[in-house]
Amino acid sequence: MFARIDFAVLFFIAIALLSGTSPAAETAANAKLDAPLPEGWPEPGKPGEIAVKSYPAYRSAVAKSGATMQRADGVLFWQLFAHIQANQIAMTAPVVNTYSASDDKRQVEMEFLYRTTEQGQTGDGLGQVQVQDHPQQSFVTLVVQGNMNAEVYQQSLKQLKSWLSGNPQWKLNGDPRRLGYHGPMTPQAKRIWEVQIPVESVKME
Repeated sequence: MFARIDFAVLFFIAIALLSGTSPAAETAANAKLDAPLPEGWPEPGKPGEIAVKSYPAYRSAVAKSGATMQRADGVLFWQLFAHIQANQIAMTAPVVNTYSASDDKRQVEMEFLYRTTEQGQTGDGLGQVQVQDHPQQSFVTLVVQGNMNAEVYQQSLKQLKSWLSGNPQWKLNGDPRRLGYHGPMTPQAKRIWEVQIPVESVKME
């Protein structure tokens, strides 16, 4: 049943249960976001904007699945929610999904981000969850507003790959990811997402 619940609904439930307050209160303080960003993370840009952004080192709870995008959202979300609830870790935004494929095997990796790299401990979490530290990294990012599904995600990736073709000073450096910032208290048409490809700079001759 949970696998069919919309991602934004899951996000809303987690914020409300963990904070004891409505996500609307968080939004009133910061109109763009439903929960605080991790320390040092840049805010999302304007819809349709493509830019290269640098993200600091961070810590997150990570869960993995071989399911499709929609099904994985529900399965992984509840695993991660149980982990942060058991460890009294406050919900943050965004929720990060990384998508990879090798040997024709799909893998979805979902992350709940910790506020700082000093929070909690790395290693085994609750159940299949792992707590990991991640290095600083640069991403070319496209801001998407409104509905998010597999088709929108793939179209966004095409735009980013086209941008990379026209900007040879950057090259791909890993698997793409999706960042989700809003729950259902934000109307669907106003919800913000970012689709990102990790990049590294290329020395130009």
